[in-house]
Amino acid sequence: MGEQALIQGPSQLSPLEWIMPRSYISQILCFPSSNPRISEVLRDGLAGTLKDVPYLASRIVARAHPKGSVALSSPCDSLNDLFRVNTYTDVDYDALKSGAFRPSVFDDQSWFSADLSPANTSPSPVFRAVLSLVKGGCLLAVSLHHSTADITAYGSLLKIWACHCRTGSSEGVDFDQSWLDRTAIVRGSHDAPADSPLLLHKEEAVLSGQPSKPAKMETEYLKFSGEYLKRLKAEVNNHLPNGTAWVSTSDILTAILWGSIIHSEFLDDDNTTADGKYFMRTAVNFRSRYEPPLPREYLGASFGVTLVAAKKADLVAIGSSTEQKIFTSEIANIAAAVRQSINIINGQSMNRVVNHLASQADVTTLKLCEQAADVSIVSWADEGVYELDWGVEMGHCEAVRLSSLKAKRYPVVFPRLPNGDLEVLVTFDQELMSKWQKAHERSPWKA
Repeated sequence: MGEQALIQGPSQLSPLEWIMPRSYISQILCFPSSNPRISEVLRDGLAGTLKDVPYLASRIVARAHPKGSVALSSPCDSLNDLFRVNTYTDVDYDALKSGAFRPSVFDDQSWFSADLSPANTSPSPVFRAVLSLVKGGCLLAVSLHHSTADITAYGSLLKIWACHCRTGSSEGVDFDQSWLDRTAIVRGSHDAPADSPLLLHKEEAVLSGQPSKPAKMETEYLKFSGEYLKRLKAEVNNHLPNGTAWVSTSDILTAILWGSIIHSEFLDDDNTTADGKYFMRTAVNFRSRYEPPLPREYLGASFGVTLVAAKKADLVAIGSSTEQKIFTSEIANIAAAVRQSINIINGQSMNRVVNHLASQADVTTLKLCEQAADVSIVSWADEGVYELDWGVEMGHCEAVRLSSLKAKRYPVVFPRLPNGDLEVLVTFDQELMSKWQKAHERSPWKA
């Protein structure tokens, strides 16, 4: 595909999207409906969604300049490419549900499109969905290329699709073409200096040594009480250090998760910095922080990654919390550090990132965040999946899941449940998972 086939104008990818992971944002949505019209409704709804967002039928292709950058091709995939239907008569939905939809129950089938195989290189599909009809229900596996979107955009796309399934159009979500317009990010940074910004680093090449035998990994979800976190927020906001006016429930959950990681994995680690600090990366949606703000439903990638520094002693204390002893002041210290780092992400700082990327001859090794850090915590809490009404044939999704992951994964906070509780996915080796689960079980915030 040559340069002449690249999409230009509002839907062109921004420099920020050049350095997104070459992977997919993927989820399995579980529905308790076996209505015979489900596949027809989803297909028709996706056809309408494709009219709103034509580049779902495009491919991600390499650009000639700068090296490492990508672009959208002109739409070239058919609806049959984008949406496929499988039937598994040997899979029972009620059995999946009785097992709490734990990741291992999804490991026996290929729920996602074969087009997304890591062996497939450029051009990569932008979007793929597979509907699996099972006994007593259905599973909808949706994948969107990270070079076009973040989790907020992924949620917005599901909202558009659900609206088409429910009403036959996207009028119910007030879809606007501005949701597709990346020019604010592409052009908004021209007055920013092109020197190396704080929020980028160069990824160093890792020397490969003798391969070790991979550990057996386990993927689990742990549930956190939304009600408890709200009560804790009120208490924590009374213990904040000077310079921080408030923290969110998300900041507090991040502090709790980080403390659990340090207590479970790094308690005996002496490789901290001289002042006993640890570092953690977290992604920040900057739609509302841009100048002017981007649409809330903006369909591109719009996040920065910030680095949080915290004292080991505070983190270890948080990780050792029990129902009898809660380290409120330490939680306040870490949550405040999270909030202060989040506030670094704004229109000016992200414009510097975009402008710097646009001025480079090679962006291959550039990554978001001021420096690399071993630990990262990601939140999908505000994606808004469970409230989506997909129409009378499908109803509402009752679980959002992934199958077991093969590599270590630090916490991913999944979409907030209808009752306000939060599920957190982690993938660890058996020893670390056992420590993590035991610590969670004795904690006061478990649901």
